[in-house]
Amino acid sequence: MKLKIDYPGTIARWLPKDPAIIRKCHHELLTRLNDNKICLGVGRVDEKQLSLVILEFKQLIEEDPQIFRDFHDMFDQVPKLHPAEQGNQLQLTNYMELLAALDDTIASAPPFKFETPLISGVPMYILIAFFCNTEAGYRAFTNDKVNAMIHKMFDVWARHLVSPASRQYLTTDEATGWLGVNALKIQQDRLGMSFQKAWVCDPDKDPQHWGFTSWDDFFVRRFREGVRPTIDPDNSKFINSPCEAIVYRYATDIKATDRFWLKDLKLPYSLEHVLSYDPLASQFVGGTIYQAILSSMDYHRWHSHICGRVVKAYVVPGTYYAAVVDDVHDDIDVVTRSMAFQAAVCTRAYIYIESDNPDIGLTCFVGVGLVEVSTCKLAVREGDRVEKGDEIGSFHFGGSTYCLVFRPQTKLSLTPEPTKINKETGKEEPVAREVGTVLFHVDN
Repeated sequence: MKLKIDYPGTIARWLPKDPAIIRKCHHELLTRLNDNKICLGVGRVDEKQLSLVILEFKQLIEEDPQIFRDFHDMFDQVPKLHPAEQGNQLQLTNYMELLAALDDTIASAPPFKFETPLISGVPMYILIAFFCNTEAGYRAFTNDKVNAMIHKMFDVWARHLVSPASRQYLTTDEATGWLGVNALKIQQDRLGMSFQKAWVCDPDKDPQHWGFTSWDDFFVRRFREGVRPTIDPDNSKFINSPCEAIVYRYATDIKATDRFWLKDLKLPYSLEHVLSYDPLASQFVGGTIYQAILSSMDYHRWHSHICGRVVKAYVVPGTYYAAVVDDVHDDIDVVTRSMAFQAAVCTRAYIYIESDNPDIGLTCFVGVGLVEVSTCKLAVREGDRVEKGDEIGSFHFGGSTYCLVFRPQTKLSLTPEPTKINKETGKEEPVAREVGTVLFHVDN
């Protein structure tokens, strides 16, 4: 298999490399829960203050023997800190404290964190990440009952995130506001232009929330007309980027089935699993997969990469926090190390498009909803005509990844990945490819 793998810079991560930053977040949250008398010390929690969906989660854990064991063992399997390292920091010690922390999270939209902006968009993954890289965590987060319960919890959170009440951090506050000077500077540095110039917003008419009606409305915000033009929309020899994302992997000669769970940086793709055993999957055996990852600060709408007709469009539910357990414990962002695995097990949106160019033929866009980002919303259906650059769907509520799948008959050349110089290190780093830019040349 010819394989190109890239784990580039910070944009392709969801958590900082230093685990101490995550432990500090845990300490701050547990301190607040203790101050509010929700956590009572020594792993005890005041259950009367927990929401109904969290109490239902507790019941599931305690009534199923295997789940009960896994939610104990995952805490034991996380590498322990030396007492000198931990100091007086509070840490999650059992599943009750974890449930209390999750309950606090689903009651609020995520605040912007200037010191560690990477973690701003994935507040639940921050709590769960340590346990994702344990054998017990793997068993728990691949359990259908647990995933159904996580889905219920997300539904409660999503109802808040689409409401006006979720705008508490859509403000110009410098410390926690997504419209504050610190957050805007990061956006400007990423986009090369001001937030107001890049995104549809109205700070003059609505100086508090800039016209955004909810957190979700902000998350799926649109670029202003002309900011991301579709390059050569009528050229059928070009395949354009459907998302604003950075390359994770480009692989050819994909097998129908493979051991996608291997503890190896060269995780193989298992096509039938990626495509959920769709009858059309056989057309792509021996073909190409391109995968890229979005961050919580990226544009989260999908656009058609070609001109053609939608053959199929549907969503398949999957896991949320399952990852390939590895031996890398000094970097807890195991989910972003498991992207090929995630493409086979997580919630996926499939959009099969038959290209007008017979040299391209049938393609498949796969939107993979990860961690908090379980919602994949389709904007097209079977039979629809799409032009290159037309919106075809969107991710909601957090970071995500996508794949493009091509037949073996489609001969492709990947265009060079965009890069920039990191001002701190002086090194060249890959950056997110802009939606609408040319991704592949068709060489047939």
